[in-house]
Amino acid sequence: MNFEITETIFSYPQSLLDDWKNGYKDWIPESLFVPQDVYNQPNYHFGEYYVLKKYLELGWQGTAFYALGDWELNNDKYVQGRAAVAQFIHPIRLAIFKALRQGLTSGEPDLFLYKDDGSVLFVEVKKESDRLSKSQLVCLSQIKSILGCDVAVVYLSEEGQVYKPKTYVFDVIELPISWIERN
Repeated sequence: MNFEITETIFSYPQSLLDDWKNGYKDWIPESLFVPQDVYNQPNYHFGEYYVLKKYLELGWQGTAFYALGDWELNNDKYVQGRAAVAQFIHPIRLAIFKALRQGLTSGEPDLFLYKDDGSVLFVEVKKESDRLSKSQLVCLSQIKSILGCDVAVVYLSEEGQVYKPKTYVFDVIELPISWIERN
């Protein structure tokens, strides 16, 4: 079965990006986890945190630091995100996903979002000439198919920029329910 997603567009003021690069990050909501890496790397993570802020305004919670796979197990910045994933993703589905992605460390979306009602959304953030890679498309397909979670692609556009959202089509499979209900 084919699944289609069209990019969501969020516009940002160039002045906010300039401030970010100069170390001004006070606009990040206090509820978000911000590891020291974010402050040490002025040219990275703006998109993730801007989109996180926008989704917070829409009633979502989430993080840019999570890991679906078993990589960086000893990195403290992923502890909170891994706990949230474990809380919202069925353990058998997660085990199947991890088994299929064994050894793969690229392709996971930038953000893991959730709501108290159990809704989950994985979001890939794109900006300027950044394109969705094949490994990212495959991972989004696997998340939708195996984890049964919603996926999205957000394009960050500077205010005043004209951008036509792209639509992506990928294959989705349905896991037999008996695989999930075995235990």
